Amino acid sequence: MPEADNVYKGAVGDNIDARQYEALFNNAIVGIVLTDQAGEIIHMNRFAENQFGYKRDELVGKPVELLIPRKFRGKHEGYREHFYRHPQTRTMGEGRDLHALCKDGSEFPAEVSLSHYELEGRNFVIAFIVDITVRKNGELLLLKQKEELQRVSSEVRQLNLELEKKVSDRTLMLQEALQALKKSQEELNLAYEKEKELGILKSRFVSMASHEFRTPLSTILSSISLVKRYSTPEGLHNQGRHIEKIQNAVRNLNYVIDDFLSLGKLEEGLVEVNIESFSTQIFLADIDDLLQELNQSSRKDQRIGLSHMIQDEFITADRKLLRNILMNLVSNAIKYSPEKSVITIHCNCEPGELQISVSDQGIGISEEDQQHLFERFFRANNVTGIQGTGLGLHIVGRYLDLMGGRITLNSRINQGTTFTLYIPQPGRDHL
Repeated sequence: MPEADNVYKGAVGDNIDARQYEALFNNAIVGIVLTDQAGEIIHMNRFAENQFGYKRDELVGKPVELLIPRKFRGKHEGYREHFYRHPQTRTMGEGRDLHALCKDGSEFPAEVSLSHYELEGRNFVIAFIVDITVRKNGELLLLKQKEELQRVSSEVRQLNLELEKKVSDRTLMLQEALQALKKSQEELNLAYEKEKELGILKSRFVSMASHEFRTPLSTILSSISLVKRYSTPEGLHNQGRHIEKIQNAVRNLNYVIDDFLSLGKLEEGLVEVNIESFSTQIFLADIDDLLQELNQSSRKDQRIGLSHMIQDEFITADRKLLRNILMNLVSNAIKYSPEKSVITIHCNCEPGELQISVSDQGIGISEEDQQHLFERFFRANNVTGIQGTGLGLHIVGRYLDLMGGRITLNSRINQGTTFTLYIPQPGRDHL
């Protein structure tokens, strides 16, 4: 190999000889292929010989395209010529999947880095080749796990929709839902093991799921067994009471699953934001409808009121996301406040932003817990025994991020909590 020998002789320094360079070259744990400016192979190390199944003498003097699958060779010649005209050290094939061709006709996915140098007026290119088959297989496995997780979540959603429509066979359907949820939990745990913050997320999720699913399921099963006993006309009142318990339990299950689905869409970037301008009358009517709905569902004889100081004719926001945010905050206020307490929504327009506050007279949040309140699956220490997923406020924060807004809170233990939303209003820099 006179060509390769000349290259090495030209590269020898004062304190290291060609044999040491050759040892370094041949003992590298990455494939190295050296080509000249015509794209012909002039040298390769032992690791590259093992990668491609060729002996060095079989490739010296041959075009480098011999190591590239036939369907890519035409384009590669153009890429190679462009590189020789504008040489620079870089990763080859950025944004594309690269494949290498072995002597036996097999292919493997590769990551290729290019370097270059000039010697005696000639240009040479060094290609460093890494077989990334293991990495690609891992990516495919993760993709399959994600698709399976989406499939299971869809099945769980369908099961719960059927639960609302077919009360007569709730027992059987809930047993199937429980099996699907257990399977979903196992797959979620496997996915979270891939993440650095698995520990805290996993412990919070398991604690929440075991409580939030077991409690309503136990209520449903016990109420169904009691309903069967009240088959006489005299027992219709008790029967109706237990059917209402079943409906409330199923509704709670839907809330939990909705939180999971909302979080999944947020994590995958599937939540569409529709920022629009709409009249203040529509905005206030939306809030009034929301309050009527929550007042009807509340069993605590609480008073929920709305006050506002809005003079602008239009509000700019995503109506659907804004309604979901307010639904979450007011539902929390109802859940964590005592009977006959007062919950207030106040709306105001300041220069450049809409401000909405939700205040309650509930159990409050400690300063320590406030630091973690918007994290996934986090629940404050003083809410033990009260149902909740620990996802609601995390979702609220993410929705506000999508609208360019923010949220603050002011709370003291046993004295209540106030959440305040700030939503930008383009073109409203002054009133």
